[in-house]
Amino acid sequence: MDRAIGKIVIGIATCNRPQGLLRTLRSIAQQDTCLHLEILVADNDATRQEGMAVVERIASEGYRWPIRALLVAERGIPRVRNALVAQALGDPAVTHVAMLDDDEAASPGWIEAMVDAARQWNADVVGGAVLREMDAPVPGWAAPHPLLQPKMRGQSGRVDLVDSTANVLIAASALHAMGSAPFDERMALTGGSDKQLFSRMQRAGHRFAWSEEAVVTELIPASRVTQKWLLMRGYRIGMTDMMVERFHKGRMRALLSEAPRILGGAASGAFGALLTRDRGKRVQRLGRLYRAAGKIAGLAGFHYEEYRKVHGA
Repeated sequence: MDRAIGKIVIGIATCNRPQGLLRTLRSIAQQDTCLHLEILVADNDATRQEGMAVVERIASEGYRWPIRALLVAERGIPRVRNALVAQALGDPAVTHVAMLDDDEAASPGWIEAMVDAARQWNADVVGGAVLREMDAPVPGWAAPHPLLQPKMRGQSGRVDLVDSTANVLIAASALHAMGSAPFDERMALTGGSDKQLFSRMQRAGHRFAWSEEAVVTELIPASRVTQKWLLMRGYRIGMTDMMVERFHKGRMRALLSEAPRILGGAASGAFGALLTRDRGKRVQRLGRLYRAAGKIAGLAGFHYEEYRKVHGA
């Protein structure tokens, strides 16, 4: 399989985070690389268009890479990602599409590490490590919570699946194989369309790798370090995981395969929370219950649209 590296488009979806987007773009400008990069920003706010303004400003200042922006008026993460992919793949010189979130900053060696992993492990999709940075002091009870910990795997190498576009490099050939709209727009504000796409790629035989050296840092706002947000994020993850399972297996097979985990999570979460006075442990254990409830909701077809609200700036 040809792993030649040509032009790489770095796609960034943004909505109402001008400060975060500027931080992301500045980090890309500091990449230690001679690769052929282009930057594409898709703004998902038709009213304020702050992302468009950031790109116009940074381009006028003489940005290091070719950069352009497009407006995606209808809200929805997969709609924005599909627009980024369509624009990128319209150029036959593009061999890879990288994606970052607008609350992330890339380390100077990020894109080179992604490309090295793609070459070394003959991978169609490469995921990378995500560190966490808090924008305010974190309460002691919340600090150990798994959702606030770095996303790392301990070592680089081949993996069965990458489940997020928060730090990813994808071969253009793999995206072409998934059709003209690879991200499922029915998951517009629920999240999970990235995991669904990559699970489709996995079933189609595409190869995955992980780069522990391709580090980005996510800035977590104080509004996400609350008991309610942590519990509801667990609920949403359970829901979208089940939506992906239903997509591949249908409702009944998904229920049969997930029922033991749903029952186990609900029981251990509920009883475990009752058996501790430690707030942090209680929230983590309740998270299992919320995740199980989310799976039931996903199985039943209910949608919790977590991404209707934008956190951070």
